[in-house]
Amino acid sequence: MNPPRTYSADTEVQLWQQVAADLAQDGNQYEYQAELLHGGYRTQFGLDIDLGGGFEGGYELTTLTTVVPGRPTLHFALHEQDWVHELGKLLGLTDVELHDPELDAAFIITTNDAAALRTLLTEPSVRATLLKYQPLRLTLAPAHHEPEAEILLTFTKEEGITDTAQLQEIYHMLYLLLQHLAPPPAGSR
Repeated sequence: MNPPRTYSADTEVQLWQQVAADLAQDGNQYEYQAELLHGGYRTQFGLDIDLGGGFEGGYELTTLTTVVPGRPTLHFALHEQDWVHELGKLLGLTDVELHDPELDAAFIITTNDAAALRTLLTEPSVRATLLKYQPLRLTLAPAHHEPEAEILLTFTKEEGITDTAQLQEIYHMLYLLLQHLAPPPAGSR
């Protein structure tokens, strides 16, 4: 695996221009890691693509993860509606309704504060991005079960997204969520 890169920029456009240039130059988009510094937040971006071969099926994964400063009390998990999760609902998995027919049909949602989550996810550009890139998983949860665990906002898609315009669109959604969850300190880049 290549060593992670670090990019810092004043704007999202500048940030993703750097990543696009590096992806184009590197040529190896199968295992890619970068740390993105922007707006007072630190986001880990990763691509992991294994094409498989022979009897192996392979896999693809795109992840963006940010530590959310200030330890927000809101936690949630949002993932695709499929038959496995429908079975889980029958066995007691709680699915929160956001009162948005498209989001409610597309995702199973668990949270400790449905009203706060409804406000976050029904913001028009966040909502549009969630619907555009489904199936996906979006979580806001502690990194582990220890009381002092960092709170992570994580986007995961089981597809290797290499188009930087699409990646920038997903990043922008996370950035909007972060600004609502934990506004950056004054003077942050």
